[in-house]
Amino acid sequence: MSQLIPPNSSSDPATEAGSAEAVAAATLVAGLAQAFGVDDLTLRSVAVSCRQVQQQAPDIFLPLPVALAPLFNDPRSGETLNLKTACELLAEWGQDAADEPFERLRGDCLRFQVALTAGLQRLHAGQPDEFLERAQAVQRLVFLQAAVITALASQGQESGVVRTLPTPDYAAFMEQLRSAIEGHRAESKTLGLLVLHVGRVEQVDRQLGLQKGEAFMLRVTRRMREGVLRKQDQLGRISRDQLAVLLPRIAGEGVAILAANKVLAALQPPVPIGDRVFDVDAAIGIVVFPAHGNDPQTLVRNGKLAAGVARDVPDRTAVYDESMGVSEERQSNFDTRLRRALENNALALMFEPQLDTATGSIGGLECSLRWTDDVLGEVSEEEVLATAERAGILREVTWWTFNNAFRQSAEFAKAGLDCKLGLKVMSTALLQPDFPHFVSRALRTWGVPPGRVIIGIDEMAIAGDPGPVKQALAELKSFGLRLSVDRFGSAASSLMNLSQLPIDELRLAGVVVAESGRSESKGRLVRALFRLARDLGFKVTAEGVSDGATAVALTGMGCERVQGMHVSPPLSAEDILAFERSGTGLTKLRLSDL
Repeated sequence: MSQLIPPNSSSDPATEAGSAEAVAAATLVAGLAQAFGVDDLTLRSVAVSCRQVQQQAPDIFLPLPVALAPLFNDPRSGETLNLKTACELLAEWGQDAADEPFERLRGDCLRFQVALTAGLQRLHAGQPDEFLERAQAVQRLVFLQAAVITALASQGQESGVVRTLPTPDYAAFMEQLRSAIEGHRAESKTLGLLVLHVGRVEQVDRQLGLQKGEAFMLRVTRRMREGVLRKQDQLGRISRDQLAVLLPRIAGEGVAILAANKVLAALQPPVPIGDRVFDVDAAIGIVVFPAHGNDPQTLVRNGKLAAGVARDVPDRTAVYDESMGVSEERQSNFDTRLRRALENNALALMFEPQLDTATGSIGGLECSLRWTDDVLGEVSEEEVLATAERAGILREVTWWTFNNAFRQSAEFAKAGLDCKLGLKVMSTALLQPDFPHFVSRALRTWGVPPGRVIIGIDEMAIAGDPGPVKQALAELKSFGLRLSVDRFGSAASSLMNLSQLPIDELRLAGVVVAESGRSESKGRLVRALFRLARDLGFKVTAEGVSDGATAVALTGMGCERVQGMHVSPPLSAEDILAFERSGTGLTKLRLSDL
């Protein structure tokens, strides 16, 4: 067995070494802070600047620096922020970011600097001295982050003293792979490579901290080594959330597939971390030498591509083929063009009217995202959100959607249309620490009453551990927002989890509604869902209602609102406002008019 992963022991190396490493890293950061002139006053100046831009320039998206977001989100940060706490947070962030310094500098630092500087320019347009002082404080903080990430990356490569990773870095594994390829080439043998993506480590990092995330990864590697791998197999780490397994001298691709299935079976039970348990959420890409590549970089790249595909298939394994490379190029094109569309404000919102079955009038608008690209054409909302998540700009897209939806809601109210506004949020964005505060701030900015807004989460978000989702929803609920579960009935959500969440309504998936009238058994299922909703105190909205008979049947079951082509297709904000100003507003329509 390879020594890339440390052997099992009764103690946890990541936990034992964590305290000393954290102290050493924080000391290093404190020295760098002094060298770059970052002190308590600098941090407080930046914190105040952030709050002013958020409140006075709400149209500017301000991605807070990941390391300091917990402090900057504190309303008292302008008075209480201190350098010692900031150094500890920056040290932890730097250790995590050292594996991908350039990407993290761009994503965590430069976007923050550009956005905050633009906001300060607007707020202090007639105060050049004030602007210069604030902008220089921001610049010193960003320079400090760059120095931290450079120093910790260098130390991690040279000695491993500061890094929290219990495994050698990417370069070490690539050398192992290079040697294995040369040996198999000389013997004309087949070498297998499994690339394992551990999807849950990001959630552990976010909720419990990076040290616990490393402990989680260590337990995953132990389980693989003890229950699955052969003595000759080699296990290594190629990124924070990816492991790789070398399978020497295998008979062919089929052996690699069997090995991948054994790994997934071993990782099926949840992994305990303290008093919490987490699913591994693993997916495995499979490649073999020489069929899928003749050098380490090509094999690992193709293995990662296959692992990405594996996340979207039921058995969570995928063997690489050439079409995946074409798919990657297409995805890259989508990523680039979506970034450009976001920067140029080229996205759009549509609003689908919802019929209130009790009053017979329009009682709500369901907001959805639209993107029409000159090259790609019409891009669905699902693909936009998937692209945004893959490209690392889901927070920006979510901010754009919510901010513009609230602005439009305020305009609708001024024109006389005062009805509920439905918005969807992906679980990844929901679990961002600053999401509830962003929503609350945006509501205040545009003067939209929280009770007018219904935020929907996908049913799949409540299928696993409900703890994180419950906490985020409770915070949103405390601001007065209403909450719903979207596309209910289309996935295997946990009814126990559903009963624990502060939900106000269920939105029946269009596919469930469409099937309800096609057979007696499907009709009984829909009626059972309505009884469940009634017993739990939830209201019900039905999507995809295409004819009057279905609308009447759903109304008889107790459905509060219906939407779909029978009511109205999605409308642009301009169409809705023009309709209101004509004197024949949406809320004046009645069921008999449809």
